Amino acid sequence: MFVIEVDHLTHARGQVRCNLCGTVFDGLETLSARKPHEDEDLLLHDFDNAPPLLTQAYHSLHVAEAVEEELADDGSMPAFITPEESVADVPFVAEKRQQPPQTSNKMWSLLAVAMLAMLAWQAQMAIAAGQINLPEGAVSDNLCGLIPCAQEVEAVDLNAISLVSRNIRPHPGRDEALIITASMINANPNNPTFPALEIKLSDLDGQIVAMRRFVAQEYVPADVLRAGFVSNTLIPVNLEIVSPGADAVAFEIGFVQP
Repeated sequence: MFVIEVDHLTHARGQVRCNLCGTVFDGLETLSARKPHEDEDLLLHDFDNAPPLLTQAYHSLHVAEAVEEELADDGSMPAFITPEESVADVPFVAEKRQQPPQTSNKMWSLLAVAMLAMLAWQAQMAIAAGQINLPEGAVSDNLCGLIPCAQEVEAVDLNAISLVSRNIRPHPGRDEALIITASMINANPNNPTFPALEIKLSDLDGQIVAMRRFVAQEYVPADVLRAGFVSNTLIPVNLEIVSPGADAVAFEIGFVQP
């Protein structure tokens, strides 16, 4: 173990000689800034061999710090050390910055896309159901060409529809069920839309105990529905409903706007 001044080591350009074996070696490779402990064993070298290297991480860094302290007042380095040599003598420590995980970014992107798709689907369903009314114009026409839009239903001429016959009786094959049969006719040829059918069941005092409305798809056969409400043609109606109980002794059939 040798004790040496920084000035001496700098002027000698790091080269030192062992006072025991006379071997000249690079002192920067075994330089240490701390004094070994008393119980710490130091490695010795043979006289004819190069000295062993210490496993300390102080050599280059501390020499570079010492050189920086020896800089002239004008900021220039000593003439016997070039800037390239001083920079190369300082170990480069690369700082590894932790990058944000890409998996979380992808997950948020997928969630955002899924939410946008859900909002677009809900808007399409609301437009198709008529809950959102689009303004009239070319934009609405083009949009309705791509997605289904609610069609404006023409008002039905209820005064032109007459109930020809009606009947209610217990269902022959089901308990607590009723069968309602009726027939209606349309006197207006410009009235092709079927109305909604409203059925009311009441007791002896005329109090309504049950009521139900049926749209055309529920009481008109599919082939008749496709043909439309043809004028001056008798349209039969057959409905099966659950009996509201023994109190229902009278019924009434009416027509309302679909």
